[in-house]
Amino acid sequence: MVLVDFDAGHALWRPIVAVPARNEAQRLPFLLDSLGRQSWLAGPECRLLVVLVLNNCDDNSAASAVHAAARHPKLLLDVIEADFPASQAHVGSARRLALERALELTDDRARSVLLTTDADAVPRADWIENNLRAIDEGAAIVGGHILGDKTEEAFLGSYFLRRARRQLHFGRLIDRLSTLIDPIPHDPWPRHSDNTGASLAVRADVYAAVGGMPALPVREDLAFVSSVRGAGYRLRHPLDVRVQVSARLDGRAPGGMADCLKGWLGAEADGLPHYVEDPESVVARLRKRRMCRESGSPRGWGRHPVWSSAGSPFFRRTETAEIERIAPDEPDAPLSVPIRAAIHQIKLMIADRESETCVV
Repeated sequence: MVLVDFDAGHALWRPIVAVPARNEAQRLPFLLDSLGRQSWLAGPECRLLVVLVLNNCDDNSAASAVHAAARHPKLLLDVIEADFPASQAHVGSARRLALERALELTDDRARSVLLTTDADAVPRADWIENNLRAIDEGAAIVGGHILGDKTEEAFLGSYFLRRARRQLHFGRLIDRLSTLIDPIPHDPWPRHSDNTGASLAVRADVYAAVGGMPALPVREDLAFVSSVRGAGYRLRHPLDVRVQVSARLDGRAPGGMADCLKGWLGAEADGLPHYVEDPESVVARLRKRRMCRESGSPRGWGRHPVWSSAGSPFFRRTETAEIERIAPDEPDAPLSVPIRAAIHQIKLMIADRESETCVV
């Protein structure tokens, strides 16, 4: 494979995209078409390197990807056909291999950004451009907003759509509440709360500094984000970084989106109530995070602040590591409160806290 000779004067950041895939011959062309149409590629010297790791595939994913990439002359496709042992043939191993290969191909880690997404995803045309903008504004890692394919979701029926809308509304309220209880200056409201493998961008030097993506069978993406935050680096959730993902029910990763959708459909079919995490548990976690964060604020630094490579202060590693230890995100928290009651309760909490900030 021939690497592009980047024009260092054209852009500050050099992106490389890393994608794990397993039997995705049907979906990969849509992903590669979306990458080939990125607005970032408008520059005459821009080329986009895409590392694709095919995880124990037994379909024609490789040929499908090569054929799709050939339609876009500014895409440089690096395909790795991996044959992992059964115990390691999962998305964590494949994503790590893809990102490690991307890191290996960078010629300047301080100016390179590693992006990862999923094989069934379709990033918006400005995905790379907006990720790089967030990095340029001081983020070390960027979580993209994940949106379902509305056409595919419609086929799942009205009951599913109702549950999905309520869940999305609940999530947005939780995120708003978090900005009121535990505000983070570099990740302000309005924002979203997604930081999964469907859309992550991280500075190459930061990726290397934390030891890379863990090769876990599930939640490898969330574990990686936690390690980056725990090391004191800044995570942002800009609303303009967007990726559409499929609403298929035959997913590749246990515990992933497909399993979640199947669970919702099954619950609706059985007439089961829609439960979510207890808002009081969410508030308790947010308060713990704020207490840890305040203990690491500039007032607590004394004469020994920690500085980022860009010259601006960031959270002390000891304090951010403590946040991830005692008050981590809990994607698998117990679901114990009916969603209608939870939404009502959170709205009251938000109203109370917003009224406290009003100047009379």
